[in-house]
Amino acid sequence: MARIYTTYYLRFATQSEAETKFTEVNYRHTEIFPEEGEQTYYAVKDQIGNIDIIGDIWNDDGVYNEDIETGEITVVTPATKKNGYHVNIILEGALPEALTEFIVEPQNPYRVFA
Repeated sequence: MARIYTTYYLRFATQSEAETKFTEVNYRHTEIFPEEGEQTYYAVKDQIGNIDIIGDIWNDDGVYNEDIETGEITVVTPATKKNGYHVNIILEGALPEALTEFIVEPQNPYRVFA
């Protein structure tokens, strides 16, 4: 029987808010590794799933100028940042209740699971 997975697109106000919520649902882990030392990482351990931390997303509205002679590119107007801190989660089961308020439904997701 084929497994059914659901992708959840989440938007938090800040990275700090995302970290707090992921700690609350036990998706944020800290371990000590022999060569790397203490490392914090995000993982789903209570069911089949994965987490993709995207973070900040920028609009495609920057304006740039290229010097024809040198090829040097200068920023005329920098790109603007989209609201929020973005995370994608794919799960075989349900999303923890504490994360449901952060679900968004983008028309064109910035990044998707293959």
